[in-house]
Amino acid sequence: MLEPSKQQQAELKEIQGSIALVQFVTIKDQEPFEFYRGTSESAVLEAGGVRTHCVHIDQFLAGGEMPYQTITVDQFSASEAAQRAFDAISIERQAALVDIYALIVRPNDGLQRISKILGFLRPLLSRLLGTNAEKDIFGFADVGNPETGPLPETVAEMRQHDQTTPFYMMNLNKYYARAKYDNGEDVSGEQAYNRYGKWIAPYLVSVGGYPDIMGQVLAIFVGDETSPLNDNWNEFAMVYYPSRKNFINMMTNSPQKGIHHRTAGLQRAVLMPSSDLWARKR
Repeated sequence: MLEPSKQQQAELKEIQGSIALVQFVTIKDQEPFEFYRGTSESAVLEAGGVRTHCVHIDQFLAGGEMPYQTITVDQFSASEAAQRAFDAISIERQAALVDIYALIVRPNDGLQRISKILGFLRPLLSRLLGTNAEKDIFGFADVGNPETGPLPETVAEMRQHDQTTPFYMMNLNKYYARAKYDNGEDVSGEQAYNRYGKWIAPYLVSVGGYPDIMGQVLAIFVGDETSPLNDNWNEFAMVYYPSRKNFINMMTNSPQKGIHHRTAGLQRAVLMPSSDLWARKR
């Protein structure tokens, strides 16, 4: 599927305020895709938007189950601009792509600013939390649950890839309506996951990471039940890490006591390690 339905277009039109259009794309042919990539970014700029990310998904590390190769994130001040930019490249899209799954996201820019400001604490936190070195990778509590975390073999494979280049971890989260705590505590799944977010934040800062973009998923713009990504997602995030080594250090040093909030709140998650092949200047 490459185009939104009439209902999806109507839903986009009703959304007020700034949005991000997140597209997971399946490439038909590389040469037309390169032309499409440049043309689509120009269309975004002409509509008054900005392309913040264009990343290549590391297929094996993402579990090998998704047919998509690339993720783009375009931010706009209004939904009309997003629709205008998307419509302007219909011909190029048909020539370059096989499939798209696109989400409309409400970005929370404050989290990025706060995380960057706290970056000065990184040397101290890395020593206090032990994230300056890797521990046994199979000790991570959520490894092995295919619905919410990476499988052991994919995490182990990550250790064999480039350990020095910055990368992004794309996250799609779906929360339980009510959290699944063993003690029966009655809070929402989102509240439970937010507890995990507050708990893990110092570990993220300690390795130099931060959420480059994070926000509520408002609607699906392109896609239906045939997409392997199709779900009622609650949150999208593109989390920046200075390297895969930094990510592994953070993950393997996360103690058990806080991870149970993630398990209690999260019904399904998709993680996609992604390389910024066309990096913007940071």
